[in-house]
Parts: sequence; C-alpha cells; structure tokens
Amino acid sequence: MTAGSECRTAICHNLPECGFQTVAPRSGKILRQDHMDKPALVSLTFDDGLRCQFERAVPILEQYGFSATFFLVANTDAIHTDGHKHPDWSKTNWSQPDIQFLKGMVRRGHEIGAHSVHHRRPELDQDPKLEAENSKRWIEDRLGVEVPSYCYPFYHMTPPIKDAVIAAGYKQARWGTQSSYYPRRSSLDWFAVDCHQIARTDENVGTWLRPGCWHVLTFHGIGDEQDGWEPVTAAEFARQMAELAKHRDSGSVEVVTFKDGADRLRHSN
Repeated sequence: MTAGSECRTAICHNLPECGFQTVAPRSGKILRQDHMDKPALVSLTFDDGLRCQFERAVPILEQYGFSATFFLVANTDAIHTDGHKHPDWSKTNWSQPDIQFLKGMVRRGHEIGAHSVHHRRPELDQDPKLEAENSKRWIEDRLGVEVPSYCYPFYHMTPPIKDAVIAAGYKQARWGTQSSYYPRRSSLDWFAVDCHQIARTDENVGTWLRPGCWHVLTFHGIGDEQDGWEPVTAAEFARQMAELAKHRDSGSVEVVTFKDGADRLRHSN
C-alpha cells in the first residue's frame, strides 16, 4: 500500500472526525453534527520561488489577509533550471533585494520552506543529503529563521530522499498529488504530506473545504506559460482567493501556512 492510499483509507474511516453527519438509517435522525465548530483548514503552497508568485500572488494573498508557504530553491540561478525544456522561468536569485523582500514576507506571516538546492535529476537522487541539508542551511543563514518544511521537487520521493529530509531536521515535508483531506485527529506521515495540484481552469474552490479536515493546495506559475509550470492566470488566482475569502469570512475555513497546518494536527492528537 502506498502512502497516498494509506491517507485515503484513513480519511474514509474518519469521516465523522471531519464533521460529517451520521444519520440513523430508518428514522433519518441526525446522530452527530459537529462541523459547525470545526472549520476546514487549508494551506496554500507555492513551488520553485518563481518571481511571478511574488509579483502577482503575494499582493492578492495579502489583500485578503492570507498567509501562505513558499518553497524556494536554494541557489543563485536567475532562471529556474530544472533540466526540462520550457521557457526561461524567472526565479528568486537570492540577491540582497530578494532577501529583504523575503524577510518582509516572513514578518507578515508567510512561511519560507526549502525545495532542494538544484531541483534537478540526477542530483536529487545522487546526493539527497546535500539537497536537504544545504537548502535548509542556505535559507536559514540568509533569512535568520528556522526552516521546518521541505517540498520534494517533481513530487519525487524515494526512501533515501525521505530519510535525508528527516535527518536534516525538518518537521514536515510536502509530497504527492492525491488531493487528500486529513482529519484533525488522524495520524499521518509528516514526511509524505499529500496535496492538491491546482488546475489551470475551472477550479472549484468549494471542494477545497471539508469541515474539520486539513487540505494542502499547490500552485506553480501565476500568469502564463512564460512564468512557470501549470500556470494559473492572475485573474483566475484572484477569483479563487476572493471566493476563499468569502468562505473564510463565513467561518467555514481557516487559511494557515503549511507549518501551522501540520502543527494544528499534531496538537489535536
């Protein structure tokens, strides 16, 4: 059984923990209804440290008061060089202006996580220790904050890579794209936290929310094909955040960083 299937099995067995109603089969009487005091938890995460995210997504996030997690590649390349053919996607190159901007983001409640040093194969498999340890140290040295969260490039996780992430001192790591929902009182593998890869169009924000459960979302490019992988237009991103804000204002969801979402689940067990 894969880690993803374990998550889905746990979720199916714990639907009441997510706040779903249990109904007596004959009378139709509601036996349990606790979703009103258990809002959904949603974490917004962004991969690759692309400039389009900082230029387009961050202002929209902050317009609605949302904190998010940005997983950055720890090198000075100005272009995201991942070994694949695509347009030249501009990324943070860790210049002094970049560092000051990122420090400001942290002060405003965002989280900065690590996303390896090279973001390329075969480097990820050849030296997973370097990729995990050096990316954590690189970011911590420049921003002066702890980096407890890691994101596996390409959603690529092997036992040696996972072991290296654990040994490097991270507390949690984001992985696959099975769109899992984690009940607050469930056990999960903190180093294989699943996520939902956002679609380019027709994303139904309402499906992100499941009462009492944590759901992690992943964005890459914000703009078009020139900006990053699987891009979501700025207008579509703004629509999604506006709708999410309405749900937040109604009390049906809390938007938290990846770190804070993991901490919430730990403390609820």
